[in-house]
Amino acid sequence: MIIIRAAIDGFGKWYDKTIEFSPDRLNCLYGENESGKSTLYQFILFMLFGLPPRKREMFRPKTGAKMGGRLQLYDAELGEYTIERYDAVKNGAAVCYMNDGQVQDEAWLKDRLNAMTYETYQSIFSFSAEDLAGLSAMKEADLGDILLSIGLTGSKNIQSIEKRLDAQIADLFKPYGKKPAINQQLASLYKWHVSLKDAEQKEATYRGTKDSVKALETEIAQQKAVLQQEKQLLAACEKKLQALSLIQQYQHYANQLHTFPDAIAFPEDGIKRFNAVKEQLLPLKSELTVLQENLQTYRQKQEQLTQSLVSNTLYKQASKLLEESESYIETEKELKQLNEAYQQKKMRQETLLDQLNIGLGLDDLNSIVLAFHTEETWNKLVSETNQIQLEWEQYEQEERVTKRQHEELVTQQEQVRVQVLTDSYVQELTDTVHMYQHQTYAKKLTDRSDNAGKWQLLKRQKEKTARRILIWSFIAAMLPVAGLAFLDMKIMLPVVLIIIAIGIGSKTFLTRSIKEMEYLLKPQQGQATPPTVTQEAYTKAKLLLETNDQQMAELATIRDQLKANEASFLTLAERKNMLEVKQQRINQQMEQQCKIYPFLMDVELPYWTSLYHSLRSVLQLYTEGKQLCQKRKQLYSQMETFQQELHMFFQAETWELTSKTVPEQIEKLKQLIHRQQKTNEQIAQYESWITANLSQQETINQRMRVYQKELGILYESADVNTEEAFFQKASESERRNQLQTKLTETNEQLSFFFSKEEWEKLRDASLNEQVLEEEREQHVTAIEAVEATLDAKRQELADLNAELARMEDSGLYSQLLHRFHMEQEQLEELAQQWSVLKTAKALLMETKQDYRDKYLAKVMAKTAVYFAALTNNRYSQVFAPKDERPMEVLAVDHTRYTVSELSRGTTDQLYVSLRIAISEVMSEKHSLPFIIDDAFVHFDLLRSENMMKILAEITKNQQILLFTCKNEIINTVYNENIVHLENTVRIS
Repeated sequence: MIIIRAAIDGFGKWYDKTIEFSPDRLNCLYGENESGKSTLYQFILFMLFGLPPRKREMFRPKTGAKMGGRLQLYDAELGEYTIERYDAVKNGAAVCYMNDGQVQDEAWLKDRLNAMTYETYQSIFSFSAEDLAGLSAMKEADLGDILLSIGLTGSKNIQSIEKRLDAQIADLFKPYGKKPAINQQLASLYKWHVSLKDAEQKEATYRGTKDSVKALETEIAQQKAVLQQEKQLLAACEKKLQALSLIQQYQHYANQLHTFPDAIAFPEDGIKRFNAVKEQLLPLKSELTVLQENLQTYRQKQEQLTQSLVSNTLYKQASKLLEESESYIETEKELKQLNEAYQQKKMRQETLLDQLNIGLGLDDLNSIVLAFHTEETWNKLVSETNQIQLEWEQYEQEERVTKRQHEELVTQQEQVRVQVLTDSYVQELTDTVHMYQHQTYAKKLTDRSDNAGKWQLLKRQKEKTARRILIWSFIAAMLPVAGLAFLDMKIMLPVVLIIIAIGIGSKTFLTRSIKEMEYLLKPQQGQATPPTVTQEAYTKAKLLLETNDQQMAELATIRDQLKANEASFLTLAERKNMLEVKQQRINQQMEQQCKIYPFLMDVELPYWTSLYHSLRSVLQLYTEGKQLCQKRKQLYSQMETFQQELHMFFQAETWELTSKTVPEQIEKLKQLIHRQQKTNEQIAQYESWITANLSQQETINQRMRVYQKELGILYESADVNTEEAFFQKASESERRNQLQTKLTETNEQLSFFFSKEEWEKLRDASLNEQVLEEEREQHVTAIEAVEATLDAKRQELADLNAELARMEDSGLYSQLLHRFHMEQEQLEELAQQWSVLKTAKALLMETKQDYRDKYLAKVMAKTAVYFAALTNNRYSQVFAPKDERPMEVLAVDHTRYTVSELSRGTTDQLYVSLRIAISEVMSEKHSLPFIIDDAFVHFDLLRSENMMKILAEITKNQQILLFTCKNEIINTVYNENIVHLENTVRIS
């Protein structure tokens, strides 16, 4: 059956509206709250099943329009037809108009719906968000009731047999009847009821006190729950107060960090490299300027002066050495600076190593290599060590509790075992009770002549009843036999055997009861008179037996608790083994790290992370020092080369300056050139100076180009063009790195206070110390108030228990109640007959259970398929509730979870899968549309999309109407029929 169109003349807020439905696509009816979704849903149910007058009043239009409308449907067998209902026409009965012109009534519609009712449709083919809350409490019987109608469809014979059994049971007993045998026997107990009435009035105070005790115990339990909740809230509040400064510091760093870009392009050691280049470039620029000025002066005097020249070879050698002497001087200055920098780094290394105090020297740093994952490994070891320490503490606490419980249970067992009666004494007391009962029953048969007459009449009635039961049982058994041609023999054969067994059993029971009564009514001769048992002895024996039964039951309960306690010991042992394995694994990892880094043996594990950062700084300084040493060697080599050339120059000329210092040699070289220039013509002298000047300028330019190229590389790495922009970006990069480091350190400190989930909630929260203090004071005040209330309630409970103990000393009411129970025991014979019939009915109920089981497996299989699709195959199977266990699911890692262990959203998805599966199974017999009302409120976006894909697939076989007020649901629907209920405009 498919709904094509709904035309509403008047129903609640709707009037004169027509809504179109798609037959082969998912129908999404979207509207905000109060848009009329629920009213439209009730209109569809009203058109299909009708409503009683009282419920129709709730949906009578306020505008005065007549209540009702039309629903156009499509049936695979009949084609299209229209259902019309109006409140004022035929008292809301349906009129169905066929395409061929025929008109059908309400009875025909019910037949087309396969006797489907309003309530059955809501329980199978419809659900909403409110229905999702009951899954965690669903029992086997609850799920079975939903499936029961599926299994019993068409099984009218079983229902007829059940009705006949109910009739026979009613012949024996009716709650408000007078003629049934058990009811007559109950009437005889009325006189004892009158006697008990006065005693009950006296016991009213006792009962009221009992009720007060129960009420107080309930209140105490509730107050304990409130106290526990307040203590948890107080602990959470104190934790926030303790970490408040760190939280505010973290938020401050995070806000400052957000003002910077995600990444800042800047070369490593950019400032240091820039300053080094500038230091080299500025002297060169200054020297170049001087040379350029000198060159201009030389050229002006060149025309005026003529000088004699020395030999070209000597002049070139002297000029070359003089040029190199300038480089030598600069190199000497640079070497001095390098030595100072190296000594500073070396002192810094020694200082840091002394502060670490882990036995490392400068020579040891060359063999230490910190891998990229070392920090993560050490952090993980610290975290796992802290975690396993907490688990050990929890284990030890649970072990102490379990041992204490075991000792208490053993003590209770010994105390109860001492109070239990011996078997021989119990048998003796049982014989006393039986003798007294037989003695009482025998007294009632003293008037044998009168009883014999009554017995003959009762005997004839019982014989007649036995024959009738036997005959009717065989007649009833023939009905299922006749149905074997249409039904499965495996199903009907147990029913036939049950009916025959009921008839034969009833006949046998009545015959046996007649024989036993005749035996009791015959005068007994030659029998010895049994000993007389007094009422006091009987009362005492029965009281002792009841007390002993209570002791035995208590002893059994204690044994069960001891078994559970032993199971707890086994669980703790397994948990201990797991903890030992974890501890061993962590110790092995620590030993492995100590083998790689022997200095860790003298450092406690919590300080490894701090040691890592300090050691990283020392290694960085060590690397920089090695680089300085390498550069220093290069400078020494350059200076030695110049010294050798200078020495060889003076030695070749056989001058006396070979043993002088290099500055003296350079100075002498200058004097030599100057003296030679004076000797030669001044023009030649100036020419030589010009040549030397140009050569020096070219050398300086070459050196400057090297440094300028280095500056260009630095600017390009920093993505800037000017020196000012370069320094500004350097400052920005350094500030961001500092903030990132502080943010990370603060986050690590906060991880000791809060779990990951707690910190995610508090990360952006605005916390105020005064508000937290006020909240803490409120919790402290609430705890004190609850504890005071608990003390008062406990005292009141102790007083009431003392009052009850005083009342229970009185035995009048117990004696009367005991006599009343003695009369009830005479109902056992009739109750046995009633039990036989009830047993037969129970067998019928078991047969109905077989029907239910037949469909249950199919429903759970479909549920598992849909649930796997909804959760992206995270769960592979779904298990129905069994006995007292709730519904369970199996994850892909073969772990079972109960419904209560799942999240709210996953629980809703499981329930939705179950309801869809039931609807799909039911649709095989009842092809009706499936209606969903805002049932996906706890679904995330991904699972909402999965749900829409499933519904779209089901729509190919069954029409679905989805009512929703969530825009997110509409956004996940593609190529489906969407109806906006505000203006009923369709968007396809």
